[in-house]
Amino acid sequence: MIERRQIAVSGVVQGIGFRPFVYKLAYAQALTGHVLNGAGGVMIEIQGGSDSLDRFEDHLVSQLPPGGRIERCQTHKMEVLPSDSDFIIKASSEVDGASISLAPDRFVCPDCQREMRDPNDRRYRYPFINCTCCGPRYTITSSLPYDRSTTTMAEFEMCLECKKEYTDPTTRRYHAQPIACPECGPTLRLVSHQNRADNQQALQKTAQLLSDGKIVAIKGIGGFHLAVDARNEAAVSRLRRLKKRPTKPLAVMARDLDVARQLVCLTEKAEALLLSPAAPIVLAEIRTDCSVATWIAPGLNLLGVMLPYTPLHHLLCDKGPLLLVMTSGNRNAEPITIDDEDAASHLDVDAYLVHNRKIHVACDDSVIRCSGEGLPVFIRRSRGYVPEAIDAAFLPKKSILALGALLKVTVATLDQGQLVVGRHLGDLNNTRAEGAFREEVNRMLVFGRVEPEAVAVDAHPDSASGLFAEDRFSDLPLLSIQHHHAHLAAVMVEHALGLEDQVIGIILDGFGYGLDGAIWGGELLLGSFSRFERKGHLRYIPQPGGDLGAVQPRRMATSLLADAGIGSDDVPVFDRRIADICGIGSVSPLTSSAGRLFDGVAAMLGVAPKLQTYEGEAAAKLEAVADPFCDDAYPLPVLGDTLDSRVLVRALMADQSATPLRAARFHNGLADGFSKMAIDLGPARVVLGGGCMVNHLLLRRLKSKLEAAGMQVLTARRLPPGDGAISAGQAAIAACSPYQGGCV
Repeated sequence: MIERRQIAVSGVVQGIGFRPFVYKLAYAQALTGHVLNGAGGVMIEIQGGSDSLDRFEDHLVSQLPPGGRIERCQTHKMEVLPSDSDFIIKASSEVDGASISLAPDRFVCPDCQREMRDPNDRRYRYPFINCTCCGPRYTITSSLPYDRSTTTMAEFEMCLECKKEYTDPTTRRYHAQPIACPECGPTLRLVSHQNRADNQQALQKTAQLLSDGKIVAIKGIGGFHLAVDARNEAAVSRLRRLKKRPTKPLAVMARDLDVARQLVCLTEKAEALLLSPAAPIVLAEIRTDCSVATWIAPGLNLLGVMLPYTPLHHLLCDKGPLLLVMTSGNRNAEPITIDDEDAASHLDVDAYLVHNRKIHVACDDSVIRCSGEGLPVFIRRSRGYVPEAIDAAFLPKKSILALGALLKVTVATLDQGQLVVGRHLGDLNNTRAEGAFREEVNRMLVFGRVEPEAVAVDAHPDSASGLFAEDRFSDLPLLSIQHHHAHLAAVMVEHALGLEDQVIGIILDGFGYGLDGAIWGGELLLGSFSRFERKGHLRYIPQPGGDLGAVQPRRMATSLLADAGIGSDDVPVFDRRIADICGIGSVSPLTSSAGRLFDGVAAMLGVAPKLQTYEGEAAAKLEAVADPFCDDAYPLPVLGDTLDSRVLVRALMADQSATPLRAARFHNGLADGFSKMAIDLGPARVVLGGGCMVNHLLLRRLKSKLEAAGMQVLTARRLPPGDGAISAGQAAIAACSPYQGGCV
């Protein structure tokens, strides 16, 4: 029996070759009809025998092109059209393509890699080879629908051979918007005081410079990298001085998976991530015989590793060092550089390898932690994942702009049931970062055609994003969202919990403005999208010197010791001058922060730096020394609604065991204390959020204890547990709240 069906598909269906894929499926089943971009995704009208249509629908989902994701697929029967005799691809209109999710940038696919290495192929060793399955997408696109005219490839006119591939639905490059070849596409140029070279010669000379220990700024898909030989101690040391980045770990690019396996212990999940189209940096445990330079990740047991993900990377790794440091091309704490002239003026390196394909949107590499038996956890979500939308159709149909917090800032929009969390922007603590933030807000509104009816910001009265919103969106309702409530909602929204669902939230991080004016960060919440109650927290202690207490771990160690009644000058880490400003009448703010507890304990155990040069440094070093096999725990008793850290500190200071055991007992004690407090509230879903949840030992212990008590544990999976997800939580809360201003 002949039928005609309309199939509406939504999700990531642009920039992945979805329409040619549909065309080929229809052709294989001898079906007629058409496919086009529609208002809510891709619209297919298809006609033929019912069995063939069933197979078509099955293959539509089961054989989806790499990088695609179907959120919804709805089928309706239509009246048969006897005149249909072929299957065609209809062009999209600007309106039709407005709400389609664009695919993120993707690594160079195996087919393109084979062509690139084939001497008989016309794209042999071409560093900008791509197809419908791979290459730049988001970073070259100014607006939707995703057509060449709306990308930075518009200035490159296709040659006859490329145009033939572009217009032939049977090729891998049908409507591949960045399609190019050596005849008509972007070109390379190497610039230095001693060298001027183009294309293949530029590649060869760059590989030689890297082998000689030089620092080269390399323009990639989402911005510049600073590259050096990762085994050259002097080169790595010089790179750190140049970036003013004394200890923060550097990411390493390995030539291939076999080389990566020699550096870190890779699980199957970690290898799958490295080889995935997103190609993130993967944090994994360093092997004892790892051959990288000493100062790649000083004092840590984790190393960030990635594989070549662009044709240019592959060609450089073929001829250059086996291991390259590939760190973001910027000065410390500033946004990644995307412009050639800006790179020349801000990055003082030995040479610059640039190209003439403009980057429209800066995008840092994504970072995911994947160690032991634990599930992957985002540290930074950016290239390869942004701008994938989260289906939030279960939320009220409101249009929201959310501006994140102060650290690890992202901007999010909620519109037409789609929650889009933008790229990692970093910390809003300098002029260039604030400029990038303002540009990101404007770009996301234009790109998504979002007209917000309310703006959500962090409740901190002095947040840069809040002050910006008051000025830029003074005519809209401004909703101040409590920081830890946003963490709770961020995990809830990615797990698509119901509007009336209530969860327990264990939210552990470094800083969030509390409703009582104190610094929160070790919190037990009970709440939903629309409301929350604070049910418990770590004991308040002074944070000596305010912000200085987050930079100098010894300050927090002294505060913890003084609070526990261990005010002895015999304790090396104790500082009498700091203790004096923690006493009665102190102007130091009070904090319940788990992050500051980690800092203080790390200082007590002698593993913290005198001055933290990046967020979470002391905590990362404390986890690195902890014995992962220790099951003992220090006591952290519950007193009313407070976890009494004084008891834990006394137990730690009385313990004469080796540092790895003491560090492990601290982790276990912290997890056990919060688990007990949550379990006492009764069986329920428990959400684990906040930046401390990137700590594998803490997260594993919490999950184990809670699940053993019959609790369902939800953790961050598609978003980071830290502040990179705050904007998502803000958007969800704002959508569920009346627009009355003030703090939600």
